[in-house]
Amino acid sequence: MLLRLNAHISNCLERAAEAEQRARQSTDAAIRSDHGRLAQSWRHLARSYQFVESLERFLSDTDRKKAAAPPELQVGLEEQPAPLESKPIIRRLRVRHESSFQERLLKSAEDARAQADQLPAGPERKRLLQKARQSEIAAGIDDWISSPGSHPPANLDFMKKPKA
Repeated sequence: MLLRLNAHISNCLERAAEAEQRARQSTDAAIRSDHGRLAQSWRHLARSYQFVESLERFLSDTDRKKAAAPPELQVGLEEQPAPLESKPIIRRLRVRHESSFQERLLKSAEDARAQADQLPAGPERKRLLQKARQSEIAAGIDDWISSPGSHPPANLDFMKKPKA
């Protein structure tokens, strides 16, 4: 059933125009603002009615197309719910940390440095020192992002352009 909303739409637009007129005539800024918001609300309601009207038109066109389809194509158009696939839902475990993200990053850096100190020079020690530095940089970035008005941390060497 198609709703005829043209009368509602035009009524809303008329009321919006009246509210705009009252806003222009008002000398008080607060009243002018109230009438402006009222006009905006009336226009929004008119757009909502237009949307409902277009949606109903779309749905009725779809129903007509279903009815006009040849019988061999109507087999799949019956009102049957689509079969649900029986895939299991994988839920992620929720972890509540006792320390903040920044504290965990700094702890990770300390642990990596302690492990690196126990190793002789080589690729494994270099990897642990790099991990420690990355964790410290990430902690600095986290602190910088979470505190408004602060400056970037000094240890962000990787952000500077290399000299040519």
